[in-house]
Amino acid sequence: MAAERRRGDAWSIDWRLVAVAFVVVAVALHLSPPLVAFAIIEVLIFALYASALNLLLSYSGMVSFGHAVYFGLGAYGLAITIAKFGWPIWAGIVAGPLVSAFFGLVYGALCVQLTAIYAAMLTLACAEITFAVVFQWFDFTGGDSGISGHVPAMLGLSPAWFGIVVLVVVTLCILALWRVVHAPLGLTIRAVGENPVRAAAMGHGRKRVQLAAFVISAFLSGVAGTLYGIFHGNVFPEYVGVLFTIDGLVMVLLGGLYSFGAGIYGAIVYKLLDNVMAHYFEYWQLVIGVILVLVVLVSPAGIAGLVARVVELVRGRVRGSET
Repeated sequence: MAAERRRGDAWSIDWRLVAVAFVVVAVALHLSPPLVAFAIIEVLIFALYASALNLLLSYSGMVSFGHAVYFGLGAYGLAITIAKFGWPIWAGIVAGPLVSAFFGLVYGALCVQLTAIYAAMLTLACAEITFAVVFQWFDFTGGDSGISGHVPAMLGLSPAWFGIVVLVVVTLCILALWRVVHAPLGLTIRAVGENPVRAAAMGHGRKRVQLAAFVISAFLSGVAGTLYGIFHGNVFPEYVGVLFTIDGLVMVLLGGLYSFGAGIYGAIVYKLLDNVMAHYFEYWQLVIGVILVLVVLVSPAGIAGLVARVVELVRGRVRGSET
């Protein structure tokens, strides 16, 4: 990620770059018309969701084909606690990510028992079970009609001010994720993802470490899902469906695997294309698919790889001009 920089053996954040990006987005939210503000908010939410999924794909050595479950359960946790239990809004906001983390613990404990494609297929099976329950349990989840009217959309705030709230939450969560990735726990997760046999020889059990990564990823996905539920003021079974999982996978692949910024880059490009192309092309998914193929062919490291190459090229020219 461009905000990373190295000092000796320790990694730190370039806080000036983070502050500039934060201010630019905040100003854009306030100066943009509502439709553009809505698009920015959606990009922010999906940047967090894709970054949470990227923790599994790029670092833990796991592939999740059902990660939208934790995104959707965040929204459902919010909706059910308010609409069915009568809890206040703040309690529902807290409950959403916790529900996702709980199911991440349960499903993750099952999935880490297997490896490679078998674990990935088990994540898909867990997702299908969850979708079936959500879709058919009409009395509790609203069935195919979902749950609406439990919270006012965007909490009754203007798009600009709700966008600021989302920006703050997403920024804090991504910074927390960055801290996890570069902390001893994150180094252990990476070691297990790269070589589980060697990690086990050093005393790091694969199942325990991958489960920790799974729960963290589920919790942050639940935060994104809770924000999405507040953003729209409703929740539907599609939120836990396979299409939302595919969206997350495409964002990470587009952004560039093995880069911390993959989810951020991918969400920006994918959701902007989603919002723009859908207005001008009937088969906009085909256009996005072609763009994804071109990015993979030109830069297997994704957008993050392209950004890194451009930065290195600029730095090389600057150094050459100084000499």
